[in-house]
Amino acid sequence: MSEEPLQVNLAVSLHAPNDALRSKLAPINTRYPIAEVMAAVRDYVKHTHRRVTFEYALMDGVNDSPALARELAILLRGLLCHVNLIPLNPVAESPYQPSTPERAGVFQTILEAAGVPTTMRLRRGIDIDAGCGQLRRRVAGGAV
Repeated sequence: MSEEPLQVNLAVSLHAPNDALRSKLAPINTRYPIAEVMAAVRDYVKHTHRRVTFEYALMDGVNDSPALARELAILLRGLLCHVNLIPLNPVAESPYQPSTPERAGVFQTILEAAGVPTTMRLRRGIDIDAGCGQLRRRVAGGAV
């Protein structure tokens, strides 16, 4: 894609800064491990000079620790990128729950202090189960 003359924005669903955790959260990681993804991203930036966006869904006690924020900052060091921090939408049946605002804020502060630009996404539609992941879970679970 980096060699195509396209003016498109690239977004990568990352959700973890290391293979062990990312493989648990995103099984596609076993096929495309982080080192391979990052090599492709760096090649894309080198050829296109376009910023890459990384999507990072924050899950309480799973991928939102200060240590993981520091690991992510090291992974992205020197890369033309932006990180969208997305507090996970609550789904009752899910083992994953959203980070607290405090934990999410600390995570964001660590990235920004390391020079990684971030945006904390606003959560919308949660009150009517219309947030990302909520409707699918509700329908898949049989409740309508």
